Amino acid sequence: MKSKYILATFIIFFRPISLHAEMAYETFDVHFTILTSNPSAQMVATLGQMQEEVNILNNYFVKEDRSPIVKFRFKSVSFYNDVKNSTCSFVSTVNSPTPYDSDGWATLFNSCNDPKVRDKNALNFYVYDGYSEVNGFNEADSHGKRNSNRPYVMLDWQRINHNIQSPEEHEMGHAFGLEHVCAPGATYNTSTNIMTTVCTGSSGGKRDIGFNAAQVSTIMYYVPLIKMRLASL
Repeated sequence: MKSKYILATFIIFFRPISLHAEMAYETFDVHFTILTSNPSAQMVATLGQMQEEVNILNNYFVKEDRSPIVKFRFKSVSFYNDVKNSTCSFVSTVNSPTPYDSDGWATLFNSCNDPKVRDKNALNFYVYDGYSEVNGFNEADSHGKRNSNRPYVMLDWQRINHNIQSPEEHEMGHAFGLEHVCAPGATYNTSTNIMTTVCTGSSGGKRDIGFNAAQVSTIMYYVPLIKMRLASL
């Protein structure tokens, strides 16, 4: 008897897989508070712009190959009129002719129990009007602090929308435990690492190169610690 063989043809369809899309990243909620009575600041510190600040973080808080490290998600915003009468002395101190005091402001932040000012379960991002004795309110400095895994960022309103040396990702780098680095010989237009600062004989540059391997390791060390701390508060 003649054997009959049935040949089956299998067609395998391959779907391109984006490693970045398939990977799961830790996501951090971000709460914004506008801590300045400056009318010019309030005109630009809108709901839409605060949402855009999250987009900026997601676009630029990245590795050298531009791949993500963590993700940020807009949670809420409190405008100045919402918090100007808060009992938190953090509000009145920041909105006054007072130079930045890293430890002093952190103490005031930690003692604040007003959820409109400090969301204990989110990363807190403050828009303020920086002040110094030399420059007055023309000071445009910004700051980020890990604060024992209760991070917050202070962004001068003049640096909103990624203005002046990549402030959002630079200060968020500090909030995740990173220190400054130097780039000898760099000018203002030199491509530099996100965490570059002004050093003797050099500029901080453009801060447009993502976090290096050592910096990513530091960030990832603090990610679960920050997550755990925020979840417990």
